[in-house]
Amino acid sequence: MSVVHPACLLLPLLYACTGDKGPVVTDDTSDTADTSDTTDTSDTPADLAVGDVTDMATTADGSVSISVTEPGTYLVALVSLATDNDTKFKYASRYDGSASQEATPSAPFPATPARPVRPAMAVAPGDERTFSVYDGSSYQTITALATNVTDSVILWEDQTTPNGFGELDRETVDGVLSLFDSPVLPRERQVFGDESDVDGDGKVSVLLSYTVNEYGAVAYVQWGDIGVGSGVDSANGGEIIYLGIPDPTSHYSTDYGIEETVAHEFNHLIYAWHKLAENDQPLAQENPYITEGTSALAQDLTGYNNGNQYVWGAALDMSEMYGDDAMSIQSASINDVMRGAGGYDSNRDGVLRGTSYLFLRYLFEQAGGFTVESDGSFTDNGGIAWIHSFFDSPALGPDAVEETTGRSFDDVVMDWYTAIMVTGRVDNSNPAWNYQERVVDPITGYSFGMDPFANLYGIQLTGPFVQDWDAADGRIYAGGVEYLQVTITEATTLTMPVDPAAMARARVLRVE
Repeated sequence: MSVVHPACLLLPLLYACTGDKGPVVTDDTSDTADTSDTTDTSDTPADLAVGDVTDMATTADGSVSISVTEPGTYLVALVSLATDNDTKFKYASRYDGSASQEATPSAPFPATPARPVRPAMAVAPGDERTFSVYDGSSYQTITALATNVTDSVILWEDQTTPNGFGELDRETVDGVLSLFDSPVLPRERQVFGDESDVDGDGKVSVLLSYTVNEYGAVAYVQWGDIGVGSGVDSANGGEIIYLGIPDPTSHYSTDYGIEETVAHEFNHLIYAWHKLAENDQPLAQENPYITEGTSALAQDLTGYNNGNQYVWGAALDMSEMYGDDAMSIQSASINDVMRGAGGYDSNRDGVLRGTSYLFLRYLFEQAGGFTVESDGSFTDNGGIAWIHSFFDSPALGPDAVEETTGRSFDDVVMDWYTAIMVTGRVDNSNPAWNYQERVVDPITGYSFGMDPFANLYGIQLTGPFVQDWDAADGRIYAGGVEYLQVTITEATTLTMPVDPAAMARARVLRVE
């Protein structure tokens, strides 16, 4: 199947792509997630100052436990390192004999079949030619005219499909092309690598068509156009971004707003070329949220980290805004963004996109990140080199993480979840447990990176979703994390009975 990557992130809505799924809740947990005593295997009680982090002991039955000596408020990060996809395990939390209540397992959702993708006919650069485009229900053959050609870009305009908005906002379109020429294209090439040139014209084609609006997207790309996936014999054959007509009624249809989507979509082509085509594995299957994460990282690192903020914000906690606890890290799982090769999960799509971005941004920073100079240029401190190694490696998913970081995937995940817990909450000097401070782009005015406590145009983030110790829901995704807060008034032992299949590890942070 030729892969289509639509832009499914219009603010503030998080649009679904394909494939409804619901979590599987293991049935053999009743004996492991009760309040029965477990043995604390830690040798020394933890004497933590504010800002200190330490590991909890893992008991023989898979539970986690720690003795703390100082009264105060603590945050616990319970992490499942099981490798299952879309699976939940039971746990409980207790101290001094009191346990959290159990939650009712989530019911599975019916599956929705993925939309079939049929590639289009070959294309040559020129003044007029045909494309096969998707309008939301079927593929249509249209004639397009090249109306603007720069050193880097050809703008093709659909001459067949009526513009449902009437007039075309030419100023916005010209602005999008100008911003793509600079800063987006040179930054994408420096940070992620050069795109392909399968049609030999040395340019990127942007096809402006109302069929993209009919499809319900801002923009999309097809990997089949650059020889990745099946059915490439009849693909459009070139580096093509399919772009919708700017909606004059939407305040998101600015040149900056559209450019963020263009940067996202263009990165899909770069990733597919380096990871799959150049490694001679064009039919390789990988979790789609990996490339969604790299494309979100492209929004960030090209300077257009604006709409992307609401996506990674939802992966932390926007439950109050949406009235749904699932719009938070409660629905995150590293497995469901890095393992397997399934489709999109429409019930958790925004959260999983944000999760993938947060993980890849963390890896970029842990490799050294970059320095943003006063003129907007980048000096690599190791982060750009890491991205190139990640894109160029034939390894997929967790194997690529281990190959390019030199660390075990489980250890990286554990430190990453710890960094989400620590960053912006307390002073802690361990760089592995902190994201870097955000830096303003002198060109676009947006901020690079993430801040769990950022204010997003009046939406105040408060860090990742945290549950009260005595009211925890008792369910954790395989590959997921649960953050629990507890205040103690005297030395005590914190214990969490966990289903052994969850392969739990935990860390505790003293916050007060």
